[in-house]
Amino acid sequence: MDRGPTGRLLALPASRRLVVLCGLLGVLVWALLVVQWALVAAVVSAVATGAATPSALSGALAGVLAAWAARAALLGLRDRAAAGTSARVRRGLREALLRKLVALGPGHAAGERAGELVTTVTEGVGRLDGVLGRYLPGAATAAVVPPLVALTVLVLDPASGGLLLLTGPLVLVFLWLTGTLAARSARASWETLAQLGAVLVDTLRVLPTLVAFGRARGSARWLAGVSEAHRRTTMRVLRTAFLSGFVLELGAVLCTALVAVTVGVRLFQGGLELERALLVLLLTPEFFAPLRALGADRHASLEGRPAAERVFALLDTPEPVHGGRPVPAGVPHVELRGVTVRHGERAALDGVDLDLPPLSRTALVGPSGAGKTTAVRLLLGFTAPDAGAVLVDGVPLGDLDPGGWRARVAYVPERPFLAPGTVADNVRLGRPGATDAEVEQALARAGLLDLVRRLPQGTATPLGEDAARLSGGERVRLALARAFVKDAPVLVLDEPTGQLDAATEAEVLAALDELARGRTVLTVTHRAAPLALHERVVALADGRVDGGRVPAVPR
Repeated sequence: MDRGPTGRLLALPASRRLVVLCGLLGVLVWALLVVQWALVAAVVSAVATGAATPSALSGALAGVLAAWAARAALLGLRDRAAAGTSARVRRGLREALLRKLVALGPGHAAGERAGELVTTVTEGVGRLDGVLGRYLPGAATAAVVPPLVALTVLVLDPASGGLLLLTGPLVLVFLWLTGTLAARSARASWETLAQLGAVLVDTLRVLPTLVAFGRARGSARWLAGVSEAHRRTTMRVLRTAFLSGFVLELGAVLCTALVAVTVGVRLFQGGLELERALLVLLLTPEFFAPLRALGADRHASLEGRPAAERVFALLDTPEPVHGGRPVPAGVPHVELRGVTVRHGERAALDGVDLDLPPLSRTALVGPSGAGKTTAVRLLLGFTAPDAGAVLVDGVPLGDLDPGGWRARVAYVPERPFLAPGTVADNVRLGRPGATDAEVEQALARAGLLDLVRRLPQGTATPLGEDAARLSGGERVRLALARAFVKDAPVLVLDEPTGQLDAATEAEVLAALDELARGRTVLTVTHRAAPLALHERVVALADGRVDGGRVPAVPR
């Protein structure tokens, strides 16, 4: 039977170990409660009846303090263990989510809103602490301590124990009813938070365009509306939580008062001795204390439940089926044979045949939307054809090990991603094991070594967020250095000079010419200058090859 996301979270080995530990600690807490309040009742009874003076009871009072301190230490140990378990589980889930997203590939991420994915991996996993760090230990304690306290009171005074056994389930019913209302509000709060994260990231991505066309104020109002919706749902959760807390407190107080009245009447009538009556009265609030705490812990966990649903939904997403055949050695012969790729009703590529012989240089041209980017994604293995096949030395690309194939392909996109690490870190994205000498050699071949040597720390200079200290041409050349150090036999270039001026373009093309030697090259471009580096040009239009091979500009 499906246990649901929260059940799966609580069924993890670390969670089960925490439950066992909290259960054992709960038994010890109960024992210390009985010892502590039994000593208090004995001291009060002895003083009240004149059987002993307070000074003669100093040992008993020291025992009370020792029991109280030991109980506090056990609760602190429980909370510490819960916090550690929560941190380990959440760290493991984040790692699993990141591995899953990498395994699903860019094709899956393209169909999701980036802001919502980021919210799930960060804030969503963080909210699971309410389930693991608070609700789980609280539930384990509430499952052990109240029954043991009720059993103790039942032995001391069957009438009072019966009242606890009768009223305790009523408190749990109130907890369930108010928790159901809060769960709906918590789900709405999570959905608006995910929407807010998605809208914010999407807005920031297109902010220059919005400002250029005077639409920034409208987007700001849109963001404000989503933010206001999130505020309202959050306040609704808080109102429900406060109502639940009031109901639980009222129920616990009324039940405690009911026990106190019955005990007081029987004590006045002589049917119950003072020390036993005091112990019953002192233990009764301890019966309700874990249940009241569980109410607050349950509300803290409600925010984590919709997040857990999203986390496990991502983890359960089936991964694309990949082959395991090794990639053939040498420079491969790559073909697109009758390839069709559809995005909904539209065909991005429609029956395309494209031959990329070993050591050939092919330029792919055409208007926006012609299918050039889809062809690149096919070669990188990020997209599978709906019909036809991508062949590598006659073997379908889907039958090959995807990691092995991508290790044989160097990709230089139009806007290279540069990590906020050092220059060397960014070059080593091409090959993590590259030595310092190999990094410098790659930078030299890309025409960037002189610039890097003028930086404060050379190749160890941090680039900062989005490599703001580098110009557009320098960013492209750093990406070329990454391709040089990778030394892959297949080179895929996507608009490598699309954002450069003429002078910078000439420098980058010279580096590209050297990089292309001894490799199979496919270049997507709108500009004329890169065509001189290629042996042939293939034009795409509306997802089809337009006129076959088009002669390239003479080299």
